[in-house]
Amino acid sequence: MKTKRIKWIYSLWILLIVLSYSWNYYIAESNNQKVVENKARSFFSQIVVARSWNSKHGGVYVPVTKETQPNLYLMDSLRDVTTIGGLKLTKINPAFMTRQISEINKVENDLQFHITSLNPIRPDNKADAWENKALKSFRNGKHELLELVDDDSVAQYRYMAALVTEKSCLKCHAVQGYNEGDIRGGISISFPSRIYKQSENARLFHLLIAHFLILIVGLFGIYSYFKMEQHLFTIIHEKNQELESDTKLLRQTNEELLKINTEKNKFFSIIAHDLRSPFTSFLGFTQIMVEKSQTMSKEEVQNYAVSMSNSANNLYLLLENLLEWACIQQGLIPFSPEQAKLYPIVDSSIAMVVDIAAKKEIEIKTSIPYSLEVVADNMMLQTIIRNLVSNAVKFTPKKGNIYISTKVLPDQSIEISVQDTGIGMNKKMIDTIFRMDVNTNRAGTDGEASTGLGLIICKDFIEKHGGKLWVESEEGKGSTFKFTLAAKN
Repeated sequence: MKTKRIKWIYSLWILLIVLSYSWNYYIAESNNQKVVENKARSFFSQIVVARSWNSKHGGVYVPVTKETQPNLYLMDSLRDVTTIGGLKLTKINPAFMTRQISEINKVENDLQFHITSLNPIRPDNKADAWENKALKSFRNGKHELLELVDDDSVAQYRYMAALVTEKSCLKCHAVQGYNEGDIRGGISISFPSRIYKQSENARLFHLLIAHFLILIVGLFGIYSYFKMEQHLFTIIHEKNQELESDTKLLRQTNEELLKINTEKNKFFSIIAHDLRSPFTSFLGFTQIMVEKSQTMSKEEVQNYAVSMSNSANNLYLLLENLLEWACIQQGLIPFSPEQAKLYPIVDSSIAMVVDIAAKKEIEIKTSIPYSLEVVADNMMLQTIIRNLVSNAVKFTPKKGNIYISTKVLPDQSIEISVQDTGIGMNKKMIDTIFRMDVNTNRAGTDGEASTGLGLIICKDFIEKHGGKLWVESEEGKGSTFKFTLAAKN
């Protein structure tokens, strides 16, 4: 029955993620289409405004050059004039101006305009097959057409909007039978689709990664919930059998169940809130880049990328602590202490948080004799050092310092200290910081999320070594976390 239930929940979760991705995929494609459409309309609008200006002035005179010869299709007695100084001028009408603007844009911006109609005055203005289709659609009430077209293996967006005959246009087009307000043709605009498709594909890739991460975390949370539920029911069943004969065992069992329930609540609280927060930040930054990447500067993209990286780092550290804590509860972490040099272990541990510290301009200093040896499980000791140093970085303001040092105690055990110049703690927090049943969460100096789970893991691991963990701190004056390890077997 339980197996069937978890399969249904798994299926529902996967379906929700697929539906979410499909919807966001649709939105991303729609947004890309709108961007292309707005760009094409903007180009068309600018050309129409320029043509209108030219038309209202009855054309514009420019010097005759090799590139600008008189327009043979402009029937105007004043088409060509010569100034008193002998400079030859020719009149540029709206159509000629459109062609010249198109030639410049084709060279400089890979963008091409073409003025055309079903009844052109100039043969070169004859419509191609796609333009013919667009012009015919204008007769049926449409005013614009946008399509993605593959021409000679080059994908292009093609846009065309109708040109409406204005009063100033009748000077040239009245002979063709046009009246004011008639659609006499259109201007087509062509530009490569490559840059827009690349941008769209990048957004879809980010969406895919984000949904994949959410899917994995959700499946992990569901699995952990059912494993914890199964574990709890097993313990409750065993303890209820023992409660029938032993009152003392009843108290012990109740205390144990309370501890397990507290751990379960802590676990679900982290999944429900603390795990969601970095995901919310990550998805928020991703959505911003999806919606605004076309208008963002390179510096803004870099800033959002850094923020996304920080969210991903925080999420990774939290997931790692959750996995380690879950393994501790299940008794799945092997304990293999051996004698080893302390310095290389500390050095490899802090290497994992050096980049995070560098972003806050925090300097990490060590004072550990290279020959000093301890008896410890290598992986557990790395986890302890990493969590304590990461915690110190989190609660230390920018340009602070962290010191890692050692001291040999009279009983020959080794005391390891992680001292910071951070915000410190009050007495109440010091008394409860290692307790599972008290919520000691607080944000870091840069708003970093904190669950308190890392210190609980450190305490469990250190006690497994037969050592102890404690903290010395004063509010506003930093904190020093200390723990002990054996120096010899």
